[in-house]
Amino acid sequence: MQPSAHRKIVWSSMEVSHVYVTPKRKSRSETTPGSSETSPEGKKLKHSYSPDSKNSDDEDQVMAALNLTEGVTKKLEKERLSNLDSKMEELNKAVKGLQGKVSSLEIDFVSIKDKQKSLDEKFTHVESNSQFVDSHIKELQERVEERKDEISGCHKQILYLEAYSRRENLKFEGIPELPKSSGQQNATSKEDTKEVLVDFMENVLAIEDAKDMEFQRVHRIGKPKSDNGNGRTIIARFLRFSDRERVFKCGRKLKDTGYKMYEDIPKELHDLRKTQMNKLKKARQEGKRANFSKSGPDKLYIDGKYVKM
Repeated sequence: MQPSAHRKIVWSSMEVSHVYVTPKRKSRSETTPGSSETSPEGKKLKHSYSPDSKNSDDEDQVMAALNLTEGVTKKLEKERLSNLDSKMEELNKAVKGLQGKVSSLEIDFVSIKDKQKSLDEKFTHVESNSQFVDSHIKELQERVEERKDEISGCHKQILYLEAYSRRENLKFEGIPELPKSSGQQNATSKEDTKEVLVDFMENVLAIEDAKDMEFQRVHRIGKPKSDNGNGRTIIARFLRFSDRERVFKCGRKLKDTGYKMYEDIPKELHDLRKTQMNKLKKARQEGKRANFSKSGPDKLYIDGKYVKM
């Protein structure tokens, strides 16, 4: 009988070879009818120890192991691929999100660039306008500086005109107001300021015909005081300039009396006069004729000569 063919199993590039050679069988003449090989137990024992039976069981076990290993491998490979797919999908989503943000940033950058360009243009326009304005202001300042003396002279002439319009006025300080009577609303509601002034001129200035003088208006200036005391200042506008001059010349009688009388001139001219009062007093103490000009109330003349400030 011919030997059995070679059997070969292949798995994962590894070759496993099992070769079995069937031994030569004894001839029937060598066996006896009463030998143990022909008994059932002998046949069973012979079958269990036969090379073909053992080889078949090993092959089945190997195939089962191979099939199990292949299944596990396929399952692991499938899970790995599934995980890779999910990670790739997440990565794609992240990349798309980044692309969207990059696109948004590009749009914002373009918008900012346009705004910057617009602001640069506006700034250039403003700068040119500023230079234009600065040049004109400088030109005006130069003109004002050139005509400064002229402007100052014009301002002084306006003050002189205002003083001239007040030349009939005199101011009196220290004359008490009439006290409030019960139920009286204010101090001036019952006071006849003209009569108060006429009485002052008769009794203090000793002007006998004070009642014959005519006034355009006589009134007190300023808000009423709770304490009448010396009273508010009285301003009187004479109808005739001659009466005003006659009363003003009596001003020397008010020395050391607490009363004051002075011309009504603008405050700016009055302040200019105050800066020269020491010169005026000193000149009069020396017996010189010193006075301020009628046309220019801030101009001091001593013995007919103008004294510069």
